[in-house]
Amino acid sequence: FHCINPCSCNCNAQTPPTIKVAVAGDQSYLSTVLRFFVEQLANKTPDWLSYIRFLVIPIGSHPLAKYVASFDSRFNSIFMDTAWRELFCRTERPTSDNIDVAGRIVQYLAGANVSHQFPISEAMLTYKQKSPDEDSCQKFVPFIGVVKVGIVEQSLSTSMDSDDAMGGITSILSSPPPPSSGPYGKEIGSTPPQSPSVSTTLSGAGSPCSGSEVMGLQVDYWTWQGSEKKKEGEKRDVGLKNTLKCNFRSLQVSRLPCGGELTPPPSMAMTVVTKEKNKKVIFLSKKPKEKELDSKSQVIDGISRLICTAKHQHTMLRVTIDGVEWNDVKFFQLAAQWPTHVKHFPVGIFGYTKPV
Repeated sequence: FHCINPCSCNCNAQTPPTIKVAVAGDQSYLSTVLRFFVEQLANKTPDWLSYIRFLVIPIGSHPLAKYVASFDSRFNSIFMDTAWRELFCRTERPTSDNIDVAGRIVQYLAGANVSHQFPISEAMLTYKQKSPDEDSCQKFVPFIGVVKVGIVEQSLSTSMDSDDAMGGITSILSSPPPPSSGPYGKEIGSTPPQSPSVSTTLSGAGSPCSGSEVMGLQVDYWTWQGSEKKKEGEKRDVGLKNTLKCNFRSLQVSRLPCGGELTPPPSMAMTVVTKEKNKKVIFLSKKPKEKELDSKSQVIDGISRLICTAKHQHTMLRVTIDGVEWNDVKFFQLAAQWPTHVKHFPVGIFGYTKPV
């Protein structure tokens, strides 16, 4: 962001041209760029937001790029065809590398002259310090995609249709390793330390596990119902509080619209997979026996705020925010909107033409 000349923005009456910033990498690398974007522009005037446009070049798992492809046919044909995904989204060596990577990127750089505004949401993490003498620490993290917590499969998916597949690709276009996101934040690609709350190892952004391991969580969430005036010139959110307290196999909260919708809703959507047990009395032994039920999946829309804690006080959570993993989390809170004036992340697109 130092490439913008302050004098051209503040002293020159002429509006400076929009600067295009190419971001080649997976969703976790874009998350690092987003954090710097929010931090650097927090103390700038709102007009600075129109001076930058980010061009997303997907290399590896990238839910945001897949969403852009759902309404931009040219972006879809350049970065979501079989050849590109074979080269950058699989862990094994591609059968053919006969693809003009530079030519495709040049097309995107030259033709992406429209900015699509992605809403920025807020995650507040409360996690324990390494030293037992130190108290808990809080971290505020912006996100525009997906937040996950729960058991995740160890094996990496190789399905080309799965956003959970992680590309272990090394090339001249690969994103450099992002800086550490905190004492307990680390990238998905590395091997995490053992967590008290999860017995399996998160070696990639996988799909919810279908095994027998579950997490006891309590999730309090408020549904968005617009806003009403409290006093003259003052507003407050109006919402209904709900609580889920059960055993979860996975919990995922998304800020991305679904189904190729162009206008993002002012709220988040939560997908949960729960596993419950019923107690059944066996008359011969006179002892209750627990009978496992099938997993239950549920999607809840219109969430403006969410708080997730473990049922047991000493259980630490492992939370993944836009592909970046945070360990030893005591509890976390999500809000649909970032609190400063930097509320949107501008991504360059060709236009709004859905793929056939």
